[in-house]
Amino acid sequence: MESEVQSTVLNYTPLITASLGVLGTLLGVIVTSFVNHQRSKLEHKNTLELKKIEFKRTKLEELHLLFQKWEIDLQGMCLVFIPVYKGANTAENAMKLSTENRLQEKGDFQKLQTILQLHFPELFDDFGNLIKLRDDVLDYCRENRSFKRQKLDELIKAQEAFDNKAKELKVMMAQQASEL
Repeated sequence: MESEVQSTVLNYTPLITASLGVLGTLLGVIVTSFVNHQRSKLEHKNTLELKKIEFKRTKLEELHLLFQKWEIDLQGMCLVFIPVYKGANTAENAMKLSTENRLQEKGDFQKLQTILQLHFPELFDDFGNLIKLRDDVLDYCRENRSFKRQKLDELIKAQEAFDNKAKELKVMMAQQASEL
């Protein structure tokens, strides 16, 4: 009887061995598939994050370029109005010169505001403060005002206040870029 049991076990040994091999292979495939799935999910998440960062960086670069144009246009306007305050030019000529030398194209300012509102709302309040300072500068650069020489110092002070706030905003933009 013992030999019969031994014979039966020997007959089933290849079957048992093959079954264990199949189970091991199946388990290996399942583990490999799970690991590959997790890796794919992680790669997809990283790819999306990189695309998001790249998109934000592109918008920040566009914002900076539009901001530079806007800032330079205002500075240019102030420069052409200095001779008006000194009596060497007319306000009409200064406005014409300023308009002819604008860097901004139609719609640039609206793009600048839209990018700020949609992609960088944390900068929008500071930009609002800068708009107020711009308005102070523009009060000195209007055709229908009195251009007394003593008002030139006020124009220069208003321009300096604008420039300082603009520098602060550019530093904030640079910080945004470094945080990406």
